[in-house]
Amino acid sequence: MHALLMAFILWIALIVTFAAGPGNRSIAGPIKGPDFLQFYTIGSLVRTHHAAALYDFDALHRAQVALVPESDPELYPPVYPPQAALLFAPFSVLSFREAMLLWSLITIAIFWAIVRSAWRPVAANLPDSVFVFAAAAAFPPFWNLVLYGQTTIVILAAFWAGWIALERRSRFLAGVAFGVLLIKPQFAIPLAVVVLACREWAMLLGAVTSIAMQLGVVALVLGWRVLEAYAAFVPVMLRHADLLEAKPFQSHSLRAVTRLAPASIALPLWAVLSAAVIICIVKLWKTGAPLRVRLGLLILASVLVNPHLIVYDAAVLALPLLWFGAYVQERNVRADAVMFWMTAYWLYVTFLAPTAAAIGVQVSVLLMTWMLLLIARIAAREGGSVEAAPSHALAFSARGPVSEPTL
Repeated sequence: MHALLMAFILWIALIVTFAAGPGNRSIAGPIKGPDFLQFYTIGSLVRTHHAAALYDFDALHRAQVALVPESDPELYPPVYPPQAALLFAPFSVLSFREAMLLWSLITIAIFWAIVRSAWRPVAANLPDSVFVFAAAAAFPPFWNLVLYGQTTIVILAAFWAGWIALERRSRFLAGVAFGVLLIKPQFAIPLAVVVLACREWAMLLGAVTSIAMQLGVVALVLGWRVLEAYAAFVPVMLRHADLLEAKPFQSHSLRAVTRLAPASIALPLWAVLSAAVIICIVKLWKTGAPLRVRLGLLILASVLVNPHLIVYDAAVLALPLLWFGAYVQERNVRADAVMFWMTAYWLYVTFLAPTAAAIGVQVSVLLMTWMLLLIARIAAREGGSVEAAPSHALAFSARGPVSEPTL
């Protein structure tokens, strides 16, 4: 009932936001689909053969205002790789509002398809489909993803496609799928360490192939100068990373907590905590725990250690929450199940009403950390260890290790 009520309220509010208000501005004042405005602009620059302006701050803003005149107050630093501009070039054929609505519908359709695909294998442990899909609709990061018109659905799809490939014992194709994380490379930090530490060479080859293909397409269509301009802008972006978060209370990663420490130790503290999380994930990746659990923990870790994660980016947690819920139900240990569902419930609450705006501390980060420790403890207890075996010689099914010929 809580999930249904939250979903109803959130989506009515979103419809009002999109439908009401003068022109392209909502009744609250901001541009409708504020982040989509940047994607629409860079897509238009590519379509009209002005790719040289992609990483020119002033030229980018002029192009934005020319497309949507009332957006002059909105300023966007050119932080996205050129692949994103190619992705959105076809949308710029439409008007801004039409393109935004089309992207919103695509985002919703892909999200529901992924949730349904991930739920079907675990439906025996989570048989209440109304609850599952009501909880998905009420997930605040998903709602924010549509509200802002962001691209995190591409990251979610990459993790989902990688899972499908791993279930089918194709580590190379899994690497190809994970290579798509290059659109938001900060999500790949734990994955890169796991691939190298666990000697997942086939997955590494797939990721390198995927990245090479993306860069090759960009170079072929837009030219090498665009890639050089982006590479030149990356150091600037890293030096001013905090300026990218106009509303720090919407940040939901370890950086949201370590930023509270004195400036001299904030970054080292984040690095130490992130390293601890990643070490935990590497150890668990080598166990016989179910693939969905191990990959779910890796996705959760990618959220926690992410140096720049806004609430809509946490939409990738749809997969871990679904898989973890089924896992604790299957284990039928009441204490673990109660603890998990209570943590998940309050995680929804703190995603919807960020506590950092009121008390300074982002409670969602503490809850995600606790969830990672809870599931990791269960997985370590029941998964067993296979550290002596080369990781490329094993493929794990949903319930345990299955031998596979070396690739």
